[in-house]
Amino acid sequence: MSNTLALIAGLVLLVVALLAGVYGRRQHRRRSLVTGTPTTELRQLSEEGLVELKGTVTAEETFESPIGGEDCVASVWEIEEWDERGDSEMWETRASGVTAAPFALDDGTDDVRVDVGDHVRGEYDGRIEVSLPGVDVDRLLATGVSVDDVYCAFDRFPVELSVPPDGDQPERIERFVAGNADVPGQRDSITNVVDLGTKHGERRHYEQTITPGQEVYLLGEASAVADATHPLGPDDVVVEPPSGDDPMILSDQSEEELASKLGRYRWAYAAAGVLGLAGIALLAYGGFVA
Repeated sequence: MSNTLALIAGLVLLVVALLAGVYGRRQHRRRSLVTGTPTTELRQLSEEGLVELKGTVTAEETFESPIGGEDCVASVWEIEEWDERGDSEMWETRASGVTAAPFALDDGTDDVRVDVGDHVRGEYDGRIEVSLPGVDVDRLLATGVSVDDVYCAFDRFPVELSVPPDGDQPERIERFVAGNADVPGQRDSITNVVDLGTKHGERRHYEQTITPGQEVYLLGEASAVADATHPLGPDDVVVEPPSGDDPMILSDQSEEELASKLGRYRWAYAAAGVLGLAGIALLAYGGFVA
């Protein structure tokens, strides 16, 4: 291996190691929150602050989810598109988000209002995304969708719909994209390229929903409402995304299942260490040869 190739390969490995370390640290922090926050019974909820709740979703009103058209109180979605520009071919995340209406959570002792809010992360927000030619890395690593200060973890995110380039999207999705400035439009195909498989601009839509009657895990911040009375009770607060550095966590999995999946941070740390050492070795080799 020439010194130039060794230096380039070393730099690439160090960048990938850094990304793996950042991913691992984020998952480690989330797992620490899940395992370190005690579960609160709603009948005992009497003060503001971070709370861990487990219960059944109830709601008087629902909305139609933007991808699958299901009646729900929350839609967690992601849109990916096949990109063949340049020298590589890869699935690229174009937008992801959480669309939610207020609902109530009932744990059998009482209920409380939950307001997750709407959150969208568009393509051009400066985030670092791991991509490899022909491999959908995000789908392989993902345990959920994270947008702003909300992290939604589900057992799976089924592909609801694939749309070819230059094709007509379902009217429901077309309205959703047109009405949301943070969701970019679909790219056209490349006319001077012969596509034997997936075509440039093809889209895949992933979505999972929260519906009334569903059992969920929720970690968020209990905040007093404007007309709250003291001492506080479940009727005097609303559970929202935390105002500090901690994320809101919403999941259809049990606490044990969620903690187990988030425990994958150990593999990310291990990969970061191995790749980092390999990168340093290649940089040293390249410098020595030079």
